[in-house]
Amino acid sequence: MALKGDAQLRARLRAIKRTFKPVGKAWAQDDVAENRRRVPVRTGRLQKSFRVRNASQTRATVVGHFTANFVDAGTKPHDERAKRQAMSFAIAGKTMFAKRVHHRGAKSQRFKRAAAMEALRKNPMALELIKQWNDAA
Repeated sequence: MALKGDAQLRARLRAIKRTFKPVGKAWAQDDVAENRRRVPVRTGRLQKSFRVRNASQTRATVVGHFTANFVDAGTKPHDERAKRQAMSFAIAGKTMFAKRVHHRGAKSQRFKRAAAMEALRKNPMALELIKQWNDAA
């Protein structure tokens, strides 16, 4: 007994495996743009740090400077100690020195999840899956 259309079915199933790569690349590029647009800007260093690490057949990874996690999730109040003899900083034009300072914490400014969800909304996988399925046979 022979199955008619088995070659076409195999081609379509292989096409399904390749569906993620174009969608993943597009999502990653949009996520970088959304992160850069949504992140709070003081110096621009964090904003410029977002980039696509990889966009392979199975995953797409967007990374930024590690401080993005602290901006996104916030920080608890904590003490900071000097790595050397003392820390120096300027207050009202005067230079101050301290061995230890108390950081009052930082409020979370959520932007990473919203950026990823917006990038997903812009790049629906279903349309690409249907296109790959139809083009395979």
